[in-house]
Amino acid sequence: AEVRHREVLELSKKVKGPEHPDTLIRMNNLASTLDSQGKWGEAEVRHREVLELSKKVKGPEHPDTLIRMNNLASTLDSQGKWGEAEVRHRE
Repeated sequence: AEVRHREVLELSKKVKGPEHPDTLIRMNNLASTLDSQGKWGEAEVRHREVLELSKKVKGPEHPDTLIRMNNLASTLDSQGKWGEAEVRHRE
């Protein structure tokens, strides 16, 4: 699944652009797949990237942005980064 998510993400970036909402969905899907595989370091990087883009494109209070903030917090929690995870959960 990871390989396919990477392929689809790259195609979406090329065809629709890196900030298109569909590309953000693909980016989030890859980050979630990495997280479920226990690849938390890379998942964290991807979650941070998609969160920042989502804030820029959709705004900080959009439901998609809030879901992505929660996804990052969960990944941080999985790594034992509880202080930052708590801050993200409270945002």
